[in-house]
Amino acid sequence: MISLNPFFNIMIMKNLFKKTKLPVQTGQYKSNFLQPTEFIARNGKSVYISEDFHRKISRIVFILGDGKITISDYMYNVLKQHFQDFGEDIKTLHIEKQKPIL
Repeated sequence: MISLNPFFNIMIMKNLFKKTKLPVQTGQYKSNFLQPTEFIARNGKSVYISEDFHRKISRIVFILGDGKITISDYMYNVLKQHFQDFGEDIKTLHIEKQKPIL
C-alpha cells in the first residue's frame, strides 16, 4: 500500500538515505585516526586553521581520543591517510604542472 501523505513519503525517503555506520567502519576510524603517534609536536611546524576546525578537532580528540591522543597525533593520522589515499593523484597533478608551456 502506498501512502498519499507526502510528509510520510518524505520521512521514508530520509530514512532510506540516512548514513548508517557499521561497527567495522567505526573501528576502522578509531584505528586510522584515534591512535597515538611517535610525532613530537615541538619538532614540527605551526599551521593555522580556522577556529571552527580547531573546535571540532579539539572535541574529537578530547571525547573520542579518551585522553590518549593529542591534536598533533590526530592531524598526523588524518594527513597520513590523506597522502596514502591521494598520493598517486597528487603525483600525477604535479607532473602535469611541470610540463613545459611551449
